[in-house]
Amino acid sequence: MKTSAKWKKIVCVALGLCIAGLCAACGQGETDMDKDEQDKTEQETATWDTQTEGTVITRPQIADASVKELLGDLNFSQGFKVTLFHSNSSNGQIAGTLDHGGDAASGDPVWTLAQWGCTHNMAEATFTRDGSVLTYEDGGKKLSFDVTETGSVTLGIKGSTEYTLDEDGNIRERTDATENWPHILIEQSIGHDISAEAEHLYMEVEYRVTACESLVDREIYPEDPELNAAQFQWFITLTDTDESSESFGQSMWFGFSMFDTRALGGTPSGLASYDGGKEDSTGLFIYMPSLTQVAANAEVTDSEVTVPTAVIGENRKVKIDILPWLSQALKTARQYGALTGASVEHLRIGSTNIGWELPGNYDAEVVISYLNIYEVF
Repeated sequence: MKTSAKWKKIVCVALGLCIAGLCAACGQGETDMDKDEQDKTEQETATWDTQTEGTVITRPQIADASVKELLGDLNFSQGFKVTLFHSNSSNGQIAGTLDHGGDAASGDPVWTLAQWGCTHNMAEATFTRDGSVLTYEDGGKKLSFDVTETGSVTLGIKGSTEYTLDEDGNIRERTDATENWPHILIEQSIGHDISAEAEHLYMEVEYRVTACESLVDREIYPEDPELNAAQFQWFITLTDTDESSESFGQSMWFGFSMFDTRALGGTPSGLASYDGGKEDSTGLFIYMPSLTQVAANAEVTDSEVTVPTAVIGENRKVKIDILPWLSQALKTARQYGALTGASVEHLRIGSTNIGWELPGNYDAEVVISYLNIYEVF
């Protein structure tokens, strides 16, 4: 009887341990299931500014009747079309599309990555994703952006790689004024007639140039400021839409230079001239006020510029109400025989582009933390 009782006690303990183990396993299973469901729910409820995986969510336009944003897809959700290397021979064809590894938002890309004058092809770039940060690199250029921010993008380009080497294998400088030069630009068609009711029309960017250096041996290739520079610039096109104007349908460039190696530590000068200097120049008139000039008139023109602008490793902000500057742009253009009949009231913003041009052999990178063009009523 005592032995039987002892075995009964052992059996009961064993059964108890088995049941406890089963309960623990069930509990762990429920925990894993709960975590999977939670992850799925978090993914399904992610918003454009919290997304970290899956199909990229498009940032919506500002829902404010007093503000009209002119740029679309300000978090680059729909990807990029990539240009060929030479604008005059492209005939609208593209080299390829950056589709975020198949996770781009639906719809055709509204942004284009321009790689004029380059030798490495961003259409064949390596793509990586780290949460909300998407990156493309082709060995000569870098495009990286955070899809949870407004216009947050890094543009990097290595002239040391994009320029061909000389016959001795040296990193060379551009010495021929007719030679094309490498670009990395992001651009977009806008097609917006400037609103007569708009009180302000802002171009706004916050940026930090993180690197700009030349690897050229200056004993072999002395630097020529007439030919060689690295420039970070932002442009829009303006078209005369007045059918009664003698310059109806004609266009010009308007923009500003934020960084130029020839003005390092200062602020680049303004410019008024025709586009030229390389094979695929547009031939259009260019008007660029100096940001020093804009800063000096910031209070009057309701603008904000951190000067000097051509510095490395420091955050800078440029917010320009361009409406007060357009009259001066047209006045200057008329003096050069461009847009002779145009008026501000009949101007259309056709497109925009921002990024690096390397008429000199430099390795450069800029981090743009905010980018926008918008009207305020």
